[in-house]
Amino acid sequence: MSRFRDTFCIFDEMKKLWFLLLLLPALSCKKDETFSVIPEISFTAINLYKDVAAKDTMLELVFNIRDGDGDIGFGEDEFDNSCGADNNNLYVRYEEQRGAGFAPKKLWLQVTKVTPACDTTIAFDSVQVSFEQRMQYIEPAGNKKAIEADVYYKINGINLQILSTTGRFVFYIRDRANHLSNEVTTPAFTLNK
Repeated sequence: MSRFRDTFCIFDEMKKLWFLLLLLPALSCKKDETFSVIPEISFTAINLYKDVAAKDTMLELVFNIRDGDGDIGFGEDEFDNSCGADNNNLYVRYEEQRGAGFAPKKLWLQVTKVTPACDTTIAFDSVQVSFEQRMQYIEPAGNKKAIEADVYYKINGINLQILSTTGRFVFYIRDRANHLSNEVTTPAFTLNK
């Protein structure tokens, strides 16, 4: 009787093992997500950091990137030294609240323009407040190059002081293949300056 019970227990354990082996492929065969080679961004958050007097001293724009071929950011060897070249890949414009709507915040600044023929002109102009940046180079490991990542972009100091009390950002990115992402508008936020 004992031998029969032991044999039965072994068969019972084997049935559980087979059930797990059959269930395992169903759980592990999650289909890889595929993203477009044109980057897609989405707004995540605006975080405000305050000093001891409760004044905002830094703003952090957080957004998510999805890109099917992972060609985000430029490497040091990809700097274009030709005249008038744009070496940025993150474009952030600021709009201030005016009444019930929003309009570009502009400042009178000295602007240097360089043409592709290397002609330079310097003039004073009304320029929209914007923060163009060069995002760091990202190279996903392995054969699958698709990426999904969160980006934390910080604005502080004098850059924060030129912003209005209430405003919003409009931003997009460009990948190494010059694909432009969708354009995203943040919710309005209020600064305590």
